[in-house]
Amino acid sequence: MAKKILALTRYELMGASSRVRFALYKPALDTAGYHIEFSPFFDDDYLQRLYRGEGKRPFVKVLQAYSRRLAALFSARGYDILWIEKELFPFAPPIMERLIAMTGVPYVVDFDDAIFHNYDQHSSFLVRKLLSNRLDILLAHSSGVTAGNRYLGNYARQHGARNVVDFPTVVDTPKYEHLPADDCERPLTLGWIGSPATRHLLVNVISALDKAAILTPFRLLTIGIPALENTRFPVEAHPWTEDSEVTLLNKIDIGIMPLADTPFERGKCGYKLIQYMACGKPVIASPVGVNREIVTPDVGFLARTDLDWSRAISTLGGSRHLRERMGVSGRSKVEQFYSLASNIPRLTAFFDAISDNHTIDR
Repeated sequence: MAKKILALTRYELMGASSRVRFALYKPALDTAGYHIEFSPFFDDDYLQRLYRGEGKRPFVKVLQAYSRRLAALFSARGYDILWIEKELFPFAPPIMERLIAMTGVPYVVDFDDAIFHNYDQHSSFLVRKLLSNRLDILLAHSSGVTAGNRYLGNYARQHGARNVVDFPTVVDTPKYEHLPADDCERPLTLGWIGSPATRHLLVNVISALDKAAILTPFRLLTIGIPALENTRFPVEAHPWTEDSEVTLLNKIDIGIMPLADTPFERGKCGYKLIQYMACGKPVIASPVGVNREIVTPDVGFLARTDLDWSRAISTLGGSRHLRERMGVSGRSKVEQFYSLASNIPRLTAFFDAISDNHTIDR
């Protein structure tokens, strides 16, 4: 009989973290003998409103989210494992976390962002005082934690988790074609993929890109945000859809991932870089968090200063051969370390150990 997993995700499929950290694994886990049901906290309508910048989050939507999650937890005893994305109830005292621990149902917590910094780095003293350690109970009673990088894994260990595995964000590589540039005569094209929530990270390096464009003309292709304005380089903006993202990524020559060096950004999992590299594109990224592990000299450049960005763009822009060589290396690295195929055996073994009660003595 298939073992039942209830995936308590943050979002529906529009949310990248829920899509790539949970839904991506469903076919493989089904094959491995697990039946997964999904119970998102926020629905797609909520996320669309957020991305459109419609001001404060609607109270009714938030209330619905909390009610939906509470109803899902009442069914917890009907499952073999709960798989929790980030946390159970954002910005709430850990009451339900205590109750879930008392049920004896094993659960796994997944971190792909440093959401704990929403509390311990919050601008409100009251939030910091009351909620800084609100995840400790959830972590201490977990049967396991899957962490997107060492920064996240170390936090989980330091706050009570006993069974932590560093588990990168991955892509299903067969869906990411590695195609040669379609037009040798078109302008050099840099690419960025993201959401309105991460737009500010791109805006932060516009000055550096403006300076780089003086010496190395290029255009910027963005996926997931409206067109940037007042830049010294042309910008081609596209909405994000799951069906079009790979096609669009194959129209770029270089993928970029700027980050601010902040505690929250150090918890990022480098998914943009992995997508670029899966399409055989060289990358340029800020040397923050896991970016320093993903971006080795054979796949791209790390850039901290404006001069670093200019040099990296100039070097890659001036050599198609170098771009192609780094692209091949990047694709190979993704296949080896950041692909669904290479990581699904680790995840199924992790769940098997928890389900069979071999990892944690409950």
